[in-house]
Amino acid sequence: MAANVETMFSVREKPWNGIGTIVQDAPSSKEAIQLAGLDWLISQKDVYTDSGVQIPGYKANIRSTDQSVLGVVSDRYQIVQNEDAFAFTDGLLGEGVTYETAGSLQGGRCTFILARLPERFIIVGDEIMPYFVIMNSHDGRCSIKAAMTPVREVCQNTLNLALKTAKRTWTARHTSNIMDRIDDARTT
Repeated sequence: MAANVETMFSVREKPWNGIGTIVQDAPSSKEAIQLAGLDWLISQKDVYTDSGVQIPGYKANIRSTDQSVLGVVSDRYQIVQNEDAFAFTDGLLGEGVTYETAGSLQGGRCTFILARLPERFIIVGDEIMPYFVIMNSHDGRCSIKAAMTPVREVCQNTLNLALKTAKRTWTARHTSNIMDRIDDARTT
């Protein structure tokens, strides 16, 4: 799997890794989630030992399309579905937001959404496009992260670069109050 990309879409340009669906016009969230192959749900199931004994306090995050285990998490972990991450971006950036790239990394354990903002900046003669990125983890290893960035994500490395170099990053752990935190972010 090149660049840890499982599925993705990209507007106008084929990414260097050559993976994903290329479209000419930036889609809405409903179209983007399908184009990126993110139209699946996560459910949680109890975890058992080889001898059939339930392991208390832990659940397996299971993807609906292929029943793959994306991670084993504590009972405190709260799922944020891919469609909820898109809805958050729509609500935060307003009506008519369009998406530049989105996809699934690490076999579905991590997903990203990149929205293109309408403003452009000219810095020392170069045109810079601002983007808004959200990274969501389904394996329990990291929080949901959102940031403004000039980096156009098309793989694991560009996602890491965008989040590492962002001046400000908003994060929220996957705990029982995560939807409240998302509402707080909208207000902020």
